[in-house]
Amino acid sequence: MKKAFLLLPVLFLSLGLMAQDIPLIEVEGSSEISIMPDEALIQISLSEKAMKVADATQALNKKTKSIEDALKKSGVKDFKFYVDNYYVYVNRIYTKGTSKDSGYVASQNIKVLVNDIEKDLAKITETLHQTANMGFNVQLNISDKLRKDSQDKLLEMAIADAKNKAELIAKSLGIEKIQVQKVNYTTQGNMFYPVMRESKMLMASDSAAMMEEPVFRPEERKLTDKVFVSFTFQR
Repeated sequence: MKKAFLLLPVLFLSLGLMAQDIPLIEVEGSSEISIMPDEALIQISLSEKAMKVADATQALNKKTKSIEDALKKSGVKDFKFYVDNYYVYVNRIYTKGTSKDSGYVASQNIKVLVNDIEKDLAKITETLHQTANMGFNVQLNISDKLRKDSQDKLLEMAIADAKNKAELIAKSLGIEKIQVQKVNYTTQGNMFYPVMRESKMLMASDSAAMMEEPVFRPEERKLTDKVFVSFTFQR
């Protein structure tokens, strides 16, 4: 029994040395592509004041509906209209250390998702300017579909790059055949920061500016990926 126990450490040591002696070609495959934002999110904050809650909410709903109706009449078909974050609160005015309640404020946020930046974004923003005196923000984003398609393409390119590098190394060293031994991959987590553009509130005196079509020039986003691949070969 003692001999058997003594043989076990020697056996494990031998196996470890054999594992360390596997001939490897280790490479890093990398990839990079540039993509353009393909959707825009317009955010509008609305609020109305009145002495009664019902009057404030009615005025708010009327303004919201006028915006939605104007967008529908603009001729743009491919957009989504969302309303959320609805609040009603007391309009409390503070003056010289004292407060006074003066009616109510009803507020909510509108979001308009534009799926075709090149074709529809300018027309929608122009419609919003002409509908009401208000400001809004425009975010140029990467859609979920384009993001996934781009990430799949990046990984395929990184794997192909790793394979090409390993085959070139093998050819240069006179190695006839290689095969994959190990793949190490971690998602890079490319950050898609939206490009912001703020549209200021326009007053009646700015009618000339209201007729001017806004210009958007989205910037390309560079995305990268990498994968580590180990190839083994016969000596």
